[in-house]
Amino acid sequence: MDEATIKSQRRVLMMAQTTNNESNEMTALADLAHLLLKKNELEEAKLLLDQSLELARGMKDDIGLIVAHWGLADAAHLEKDEDEEVLHLSQVAAMHMMMGEPIPKDIKERLKEITG
Repeated sequence: MDEATIKSQRRVLMMAQTTNNESNEMTALADLAHLLLKKNELEEAKLLLDQSLELARGMKDDIGLIVAHWGLADAAHLEKDEDEEVLHLSQVAAMHMMMGEPIPKDIKERLKEITG
């Protein structure tokens, strides 16, 4: 992963935070977290995803909830924490159902793989 990309995304996050735009901040947190997951920097990524999740909850932003839960599921997968992974994948599936959208194939496959 290119360090310049991460540095640039950190600047985007700082700008979103200084303008008090919760939607932009939520998105920037999730974007930076996903970049960090690719570098296996799990602790910081999880922290950022938790912050993004809290903002999404506060704004009742369904897409933000899906993105944060999916990222937290990916972090749990990398840590081989199946219980945590199932918890977050289930939240992603539930959000899709509540929105009347089909559950993504990737989510179904991962849940089936873990739960049998």
